[in-house]
Amino acid sequence: MTARSITATLALAAFAAFAPSVSAQSAADKKTDKPAMAHPKPAAEMADLKIFDGKWSCSGEGAMEPGGAMMKMDSSVTGRSDLGGFWKSGVVKGAPMAGGPPFEGMYHMTWDSAGKKYVMFWVDNMGGWAQSASPAWQADKLVFTGDSQMGDMKARVRDTFTRNANGTLGHVSEMEVGGRWTKMMDETCRRP
Repeated sequence: MTARSITATLALAAFAAFAPSVSAQSAADKKTDKPAMAHPKPAAEMADLKIFDGKWSCSGEGAMEPGGAMMKMDSSVTGRSDLGGFWKSGVVKGAPMAGGPPFEGMYHMTWDSAGKKYVMFWVDNMGGWAQSASPAWQADKLVFTGDSQMGDMKARVRDTFTRNANGTLGHVSEMEVGGRWTKMMDETCRRP
C-alpha cells in the first residue's frame, strides 16, 4: 500500500467510526421532542406606529441653524413597515431652503422590548445622524429624545409627533442649546 492509500483508508475508518455516533445523537435529539425555536414576532407596540405608513406631504417652517430665522419649508415623507414588521422605515425629502441643497434623510423605528421603549435612528444627506427613544404614545403625542451629531457638532434633540383629530400629523423638532430647547422645525403633514 502507498502512503496515500493508507491515509485514505484511515480517514474512511475514522468516518465509519464517527458516523454512527452522529446518527445516534440526531436520533436522541428527536426523541427528546425539543420544540423548534419559534420565529420571533414583532412586538404588539409596532401597531401603534402604523400612522407613519404611506405617503405624506408636509409644510411648515424650519431654521438652518439653532436660533436662526424660521423659513418656509416643504417636504414629502414615505413610510412603510420593514424587515418583517420589526421596523418602520421612511424617507424624508425636503425642498431646498434659502438656496441650500435639497434635503434627504431616513428614519428607522422599532420597539425595544427589553427597555420598554421605542427607539429611532436617523441619518441624512448632510452627514447627520441621531439616536433617540420614546416611552410610548402619551394621549396623541409621541416624544423622542436623544443625541445627534453633524460633523463635529453634537447636541441633544427632541422630536414630538402629534396625531391630530383632522387626520394630520404634527412634527416639532428641537435642539438643546445652552440648556434650553430651541425649535428647529414645526411642520404639519397631510395625506396627498
